[in-house]
Amino acid sequence: MGEPEEIQVETGEQPPEGQQPKAGFSIGKLIEWLLSNLIPVIIAVVISTILAYVLILSTKSKNQEEIYKTVALAPKPAPYQVFPMDDFRVNTADKDEPHFMRVKLGLAYDGENKKLAVELTERTQQIRDIIMSILNSKEKQDLDAESAKEGLKEEIKKEINNVLTTGVIVDIYYDQFIIS
Repeated sequence: MGEPEEIQVETGEQPPEGQQPKAGFSIGKLIEWLLSNLIPVIIAVVISTILAYVLILSTKSKNQEEIYKTVALAPKPAPYQVFPMDDFRVNTADKDEPHFMRVKLGLAYDGENKKLAVELTERTQQIRDIIMSILNSKEKQDLDAESAKEGLKEEIKKEINNVLTTGVIVDIYYDQFIIS
């Protein structure tokens, strides 16, 4: 047996005189270049992302504070004046099985309008007739849902406002609404 072969280990030293270093592509040099050039870029991107996030959050919280202050400082409107109506007792328009309906309501209007208060008093019988006609035209199934009751309010308000000359009814308030 012969002697073992001599293995060359790269130590980072200069090759002996007479041998030239290899020129061209080297994975080690590529990794070294990437690490030295990309790490600062990655750090800069991360820092700028964090700064942008913090700025957006602070701006958003300031906007929310301004909105809250605006809402909190808005004055509340004065309550409407209510013109009470006597209760209405009518039969529904059902053909198969008539139902009895009892409704008590109030007409809401701007209390500053004194002429409208006088007009409502003078037109009470006409307003009662309008409401009775509307209630008599409804079937029980038309009034069972909550949205139907709101629709009825709008219909009554519209018909009454068609005859008023000194102002308008702003809302209708139910005091009692019974269908049996």
